[in-house]
Amino acid sequence: MKHRLCIIVLFFGFSFAFSGCSTDKGETEPEKTLSQTQRLTLIEPCELITKSDAESLLGESVKAAEKSEQKVVGMKLCMYNPADETSESFLQVMLTQQAFMKPDGVPPSDIFHSIKEAQSEGRTDLEGFGDEAFIATGGIYILIDEYYISIGAGNTDRPQIRERLKAAGKTAVDNLAILR
Repeated sequence: MKHRLCIIVLFFGFSFAFSGCSTDKGETEPEKTLSQTQRLTLIEPCELITKSDAESLLGESVKAAEKSEQKVVGMKLCMYNPADETSESFLQVMLTQQAFMKPDGVPPSDIFHSIKEAQSEGRTDLEGFGDEAFIATGGIYILIDEYYISIGAGNTDRPQIRERLKAAGKTAVDNLAILR
């Protein structure tokens, strides 16, 4: 329970730090310009990792997903808790996307890079997970275009959790490719 609370607090702390930020409407950066299709494609995090996927990744049954969102930062959350009340396993999938935020909101890539910079100590950069990815305190963090995915599963110091996060990240990346 403490691990889940830590992950949630960490993410919302970063989220609220950016809630008052906006980009200058006069500045246009071509690499951050999205096509009209990308702007309109609203994806749910429970589509990136389904209940069935979560059960496979955790190796046990999970309850129905708990969902929440913070539109001010374009974030949607999907939390899978184990059906067995004595289990400490969980899978938390967060997705920040341009299609879910206000037009003048901070781009998901800026949020991702701020978190990446803040996690510079103890961060492990990864290849093969979208444009950029890393594992650090809180889970795996993935950036693909202007989709920022964060997945938590427990203490990232534990090798089995790191492997679970990589498997979950691959599932999320593969499903995002299908959904876009």
